[in-house]
Amino acid sequence: MTDFSRRGFLQIGAAAATLALAGCAGGGSSGAGLQFAWWGSTARHTATQKAIEAFKKKKPGIQIKTQFSGWDGYWEKLATQTAGGNAPDVIQMDYSYLGEYARRGSLLDLSPYVGKGLDLSGFEPDVVNGGKIDGKTYGVNFGINSMALFVNKTLAAERGVEIPDTFTWPEYGELVKKLAGKGVFGTEDGAQDGAAMENWLLERGKMFFTADGKIAYDENDLKEWLTFWEDLRKAGAATPPDVQTTALGDVQNSLVANRKAVIDFGWSNQLTAYVSLSKDEIGIHAFPIGDKPGQYYKPSMLLTVSSGTKSKDDAVALVNALLVDPDVAGALGSERGVPPAAPIRTVLQPKASPPEQVVYDYIDSIKDKVGPLPPPQPLGAGELHGKVLTNINQQIGFGKLTIDQGVSRFFEEARRVLK
Repeated sequence: MTDFSRRGFLQIGAAAATLALAGCAGGGSSGAGLQFAWWGSTARHTATQKAIEAFKKKKPGIQIKTQFSGWDGYWEKLATQTAGGNAPDVIQMDYSYLGEYARRGSLLDLSPYVGKGLDLSGFEPDVVNGGKIDGKTYGVNFGINSMALFVNKTLAAERGVEIPDTFTWPEYGELVKKLAGKGVFGTEDGAQDGAAMENWLLERGKMFFTADGKIAYDENDLKEWLTFWEDLRKAGAATPPDVQTTALGDVQNSLVANRKAVIDFGWSNQLTAYVSLSKDEIGIHAFPIGDKPGQYYKPSMLLTVSSGTKSKDDAVALVNALLVDPDVAGALGSERGVPPAAPIRTVLQPKASPPEQVVYDYIDSIKDKVGPLPPPQPLGAGELHGKVLTNINQQIGFGKLTIDQGVSRFFEEARRVLK
């Protein structure tokens, strides 16, 4: 397990939810200006602001306004803006929503710009393919990451429990029982964590969805998954729903950072935010292992352009600079994950902060344990393995649904939300 202590790492102050950055018109710009939207932690906001300032120095004629928020509320606002015809010009996009927005015609096909304003020459083919939907490039990888467990090693040490280098899911269940006690839970409730469930399925040779967008697992799979977590809640090892609901949203609400749980589920690029929020020693660990690879290298997020933008060339110029311009991309650091462009990695890795270096090492350490990137998800997938799964798991936890009822409800909802 790789780890990093917060000692010497300064916590960044709270950031404004929205920051307007304006430049003067002209210089080949359309004059309409750009709006750039993203979600993330305070550390991400600060780094992105610096990158935008660096871009403005090179392109003073392009006006930029920024729209920043946490994960919670980001997708609802984006959906509303898109439906209203006023989506941001440049959009930070999650892989689980890429197919949905692309197939609705909401994203600009970037294929014509590749090699003509959008330089992807330093990207591996698999990395480029992660942004393609139906053969067209709608998004470009903004960072490489993978699933990860975040471990509060200080709490684990207080309990006298050593975290093994590897463990299976059943062994994970026994481990978190040992870690629980004194008002602290061994693990957050992973039942409603889509990445955790997907990892568990992949290790069993199944996926969330088939290539043609159909659910690739059945009722028995979901029942076994929900039962695993219900048993851990009853044992006091996993957080009950009233506690788990306090962890929804940003990393700032993390149960690990707030000393309510020893282990959280997340993505490797989030380590910087975890470290900045806790005085404890935070470790990063691979997910439980199974018969087949459960982890994969995922775009931590992608950069996309709205199909409705009035400033296509300017928007693509901003995307390109954030990805491959050392002066601009360099200001971002590695908080969004390992930079996908090889030349930028070469520049940034020697300058990486201690937690960012840990992420580089972690991504490298699992290279023999990852499987292929799953196919893009169908319309409605984000809602299904986000809101629907969370809601049903909460109702089971509160005793309002039995597991069998929850499983039936889930597949009923799946028929409704999947397009």
